Amino acid sequence: MDAARQPFGTAEERNSVGKGSPLFTPVLIAGTAAALVAATLSPAPATPGETPPPDGVSLELATVSGACGSHWTSVALSGDRTEFSLFSGEFTSRVGVGSKPDESHRNCQIALSVRVPTGYTYAIAGTDYEGHGSLEKGARGQVRVENYFQGTPGKSSVTHPFAGPFQGGWKEADVIFDSALLYAPCGENRALNLNIALRVEAGTSDTSTTRSFLTYGSTPSGAETVYHLAWKRCPAA
Repeated sequence: MDAARQPFGTAEERNSVGKGSPLFTPVLIAGTAAALVAATLSPAPATPGETPPPDGVSLELATVSGACGSHWTSVALSGDRTEFSLFSGEFTSRVGVGSKPDESHRNCQIALSVRVPTGYTYAIAGTDYEGHGSLEKGARGQVRVENYFQGTPGKSSVTHPFAGPFQGGWKEADVIFDSALLYAPCGENRALNLNIALRVEAGTSDTSTTRSFLTYGSTPSGAETVYHLAWKRCPAA
C-alpha cells in the first residue's frame, strides 16, 4: 500500500490505520480449507489452453445493490482481455462505539452483462483486492469474495479471516486452481454475479468503550477489485 495514500473513514478510523503490521500479505489461495473455495463442473465443457479472443468482448454493469450502492461507478476490461477492474467507493463493517447494529455485516452485490465471441467461454481465475482496518483484542472479522453465473449451481468463494488485535492495511491476491475454475455455459448469455462481503464480530472485546472495523478499499477515491480471466474454446457444434 502506498504510504502517501490516506485511508478513508472517520478521523478515529483514519488515525488507527498504519500503526501496526498488516495481518495479511499477498497470498495465493486455491482450494484450501482456509480459502473455502467451492466449485462444480462447468455446465458446458471446453477445450483448455486457449488465449483470449482477439476482439468482441464487452462488459457492462447490469445491477448494483448492497453496501456499495451507487458508489460502484465503472467496470473496465484490460486491452489484452486477461482481466477487468471494478471501481467503487470504500465501504466499512464495524462494531462498538458509534456503530449501528446493521453495520457489523456489509455486503456488495454486482451483476455484470458479459458478451464474448461465439466459440469462447471464460472463468474468473483470480481476484486482487485490499483494504484496512482495526480490530480490538478479542474481536474478529472476515472478508469474502465470490462469483457465480446466473442460473448455474456452481459458486467460487474465498474467505479470509482476521483476528484482533490488529491495525493496518491488508492485501489479497487469490488464485484458483485450473481444476476448480467455473466456466460460463457455452453459447449462453448468463449474467456474471459478483459478491463482496465484510463481517466484524465483537467477540470478547468491550463494545461499550472500543470500536473494531474492516474497510474494503484503500483510498478516499475508492476501491479497485481486479478479476483475472481464464479463457477456453467451446466445442464445435
